[in-house]
Amino acid sequence: MSAENNSAKASIRIYAPATDVLSAFTDAEKMSQFWFSRSDKGLKQGESVAFSIGTGEEAFTFDIVVKELDFPNRLVIEWQGLDELYTQVAWNCIEADGCTVLSIEETGFGGNEENIVTRVIDSTGGFNQVIVAAKAFIEHGVAINVVSSHP
Repeated sequence: MSAENNSAKASIRIYAPATDVLSAFTDAEKMSQFWFSRSDKGLKQGESVAFSIGTGEEAFTFDIVVKELDFPNRLVIEWQGLDELYTQVAWNCIEADGCTVLSIEETGFGGNEENIVTRVIDSTGGFNQVIVAAKAFIEHGVAINVVSSHP
């Protein structure tokens, strides 16, 4: 199984402008309402930023690198999985007819076939939770933090 042929994908229609949709992920305060916590002042292309699960000294923290930021249309990051392999995650926002279609795709999975399949399935499920939580936050101001609720 080739890593190039596998990706985790999720997409959803959000009734808001693309600027509101992508800023929910690029703005640390907004993103922490429904996904990972961050303490930066906003994502910038080329920089490394710490994402956290939880808060305080006991938080699990990992770094991401912002590979591309074309606001409000596209964001691409690189991060390392628990298997210590790196993947890229791309957010694309396409605005039309008073809404934005948000799609997230993770690519570059490596390792053996079992590892690739496991990571693709886990990431697909995780990103589907994240886009629903982002939709609730952006459209209705409801904070559903899927990371803090993940078993």
